[in-house]
Amino acid sequence: MANSGDSVNTPISNAMPWIVGVSFFMQSIDGSVLNNAIPKMAIALKVNPLQMQSVVIAYLLTTALFIPISGWLADRFGIRRIFCLAIIIFSLGSLACALSGTLKALVLSRVLQGLGGALLVPVGRLAVVKSYDRTDLIRVLSFVSVPSLLGPVCGPLAGGFFVEYASWHWIFIINLPFGFFGFWLALKYMPDLRENNLESFDYLGFIVFSASVAILSLGLERAPANGWERNVLVISFGLTLMLFYWLGLAKRRGALFQVSIFEKPGFFTGICGNLCSRVGSGAMPFMIPIFLQLALGFSPVRAGLFMLPQAVGSIIGKRIITILLPKAGFRRFLLVNTISLGLIISSFSLIGVHTAYWYLITIFMIYGAINSMQFTALNSLILIDLGHHKAGPGNSLLSVVIQICSNSGVAMGAALLGLFALIDQGGAFRADLPSDSIFQKAFFVVGLIILTASLVMRKLPKDGRPDNLRLFGAN
Repeated sequence: MANSGDSVNTPISNAMPWIVGVSFFMQSIDGSVLNNAIPKMAIALKVNPLQMQSVVIAYLLTTALFIPISGWLADRFGIRRIFCLAIIIFSLGSLACALSGTLKALVLSRVLQGLGGALLVPVGRLAVVKSYDRTDLIRVLSFVSVPSLLGPVCGPLAGGFFVEYASWHWIFIINLPFGFFGFWLALKYMPDLRENNLESFDYLGFIVFSASVAILSLGLERAPANGWERNVLVISFGLTLMLFYWLGLAKRRGALFQVSIFEKPGFFTGICGNLCSRVGSGAMPFMIPIFLQLALGFSPVRAGLFMLPQAVGSIIGKRIITILLPKAGFRRFLLVNTISLGLIISSFSLIGVHTAYWYLITIFMIYGAINSMQFTALNSLILIDLGHHKAGPGNSLLSVVIQICSNSGVAMGAALLGLFALIDQGGAFRADLPSDSIFQKAFFVVGLIILTASLVMRKLPKDGRPDNLRLFGAN
């Protein structure tokens, strides 16, 4: 049943989690499909593969720019209307990408697609937060996040199949039936939730905050390829703008994100935990596929198949957490799970060319389960501690944090691999394939970074959750 507040008290259909799940899948599979298809796309478009980086950056920057406005738009015009609009824009952007005949046209199409993506997932998550009681929130968030975990696993396999047996255009065309199905479901079953007496939009705050996120994302994204020393000024400028927003503009009445949003201990700790955990985990989707192919010699198809146990583990983890978290409480659960995640990622350093397949399957499945439980718990901790009126901006800020950390994770993974490659190869890159020891060292460091996040989890109240989380029945 929908929360009352100022929203329209609309009965919630059982189809609503499926609608949000479809939107999560659409966005999550898009990036992973594209990354595996870039070399073939470059040949078809008659450009250097290195120039294709703009196709990825265009989407990431557009998403980072417009995520902050998603919560206000949903509160002002209604969740159903904005969610349907997001699906239309994303689908039209996908169609435009498929019809692109030049790199410039493809980049512009990705901007349109990124605008839809910036609204799609945050508004879908907001619909869940505003539609379900707190006692049901973990269960529903676990359900709708499963498709987003399947996307990065299915994407590389699907992308390799399309470019090998059809054409690169199909990696975008495949979004259209999902978009049509999602739009039909949303139009029919998505509740028309909105807020009354909403503050006027903070245009100045939006410009400053979005600019800081875009500049910071651009600096972190380009640093591994162009050198960190060349991007220090870009990253510093992005951080300065971010600091200016939180120290000045965020204190105004009607600000896009107000400082008071951090008053809730669950929200503050959850955001900090996301920052620490996701920067490490964000490197894994980038490192694992190239590790399997370059270091272990797997074909793209075999590498994709070996990532399927990770998806299975993720689904299992979503089931387990609904049982463990209410009994253990957030503090105890996140302490144990964060340490477990750091250790399991560090154990990837034991994988080599002679590792048995059964070990690979087992470790991937365990990693998938622990990783999915980590972020289901953190996201639930953040969203469940927000009041009804702060759900929109809080959800948007969470989406921005996820975006920045994912980009930072990829940048960090690339930087670690580059550093250990230079050390391994005597200070100069060589054309031969990197050894498995380079990846092993990088995995070990990423695991250590995740372990430091456990220090953040210790800041939670000793009963494991803020007082209003006793609704879960943990004693």
